[in-house]
Amino acid sequence: MAHPTQTSGAGELRPGHHWKEADRVREYVERNDEAAGGMAEAFGLLTAVLPFEREASLRVLDIGSGHGILAAVVLDAFPNARAVGLDISEAMMEEGRQRMARFGDRFRYHEGDFADGTLPTDLDDSFDLVVSSRAIHHISPDAKRRLFSDIHRRTASGGCFFDIDNMRPRDDFLRQRYGQAPDPTQIPRTQDRPAGQRTGGGREHHDPVDEQLAWLREAGFAHVDCFWKRLGRAMIGGFKGG
Repeated sequence: MAHPTQTSGAGELRPGHHWKEADRVREYVERNDEAAGGMAEAFGLLTAVLPFEREASLRVLDIGSGHGILAAVVLDAFPNARAVGLDISEAMMEEGRQRMARFGDRFRYHEGDFADGTLPTDLDDSFDLVVSSRAIHHISPDAKRRLFSDIHRRTASGGCFFDIDNMRPRDDFLRQRYGQAPDPTQIPRTQDRPAGQRTGGGREHHDPVDEQLAWLREAGFAHVDCFWKRLGRAMIGGFKGG
């Protein structure tokens, strides 16, 4: 596992490892709480389209779980589900442990990395549902393709994968149009942070929706689609046949 000082080349932190900085985590959590209401539609739609009975004993993996917002939505919707939150940041997990304490042993963290496009080898091998929210855009297109394949391998028959993330438009014209429209799903920028400066640190890869849908199909998922979209944020997913 990489340490905060390790890089992925040319002095750049490995994707996601900037979240080990406690001050950055604190700022992010505060701003994310402000924008959480704008994501309620996407979260609600995700739980509504899942092919599981509400009383099912689901095994859930939340990739880049952060402080547990999406995992909490799933656990509230499926009272017998158990979730594992995969994250690399101890500061983020400490915040999450407090927020997720109400679920008792139905939620636990697994400290690990997916920056190279593979899930940790010491993670459970089979999940009914794999989800992620605003985490996978930190890794490169090649790493995404590998990750989607590894997720498919770890998904149980009849299970599914959903990713809610930043995904850029196909051209500059659309990018300009998106930039002019208010978007309640976007995390507010702090007043002292210049426009265009990333809060996450390092390079981000907001690959277009259609490219990522193709990678899901390539990985082996069926019934792949974009289930929700709001400007530059979308929810994509696919199902694994039984």
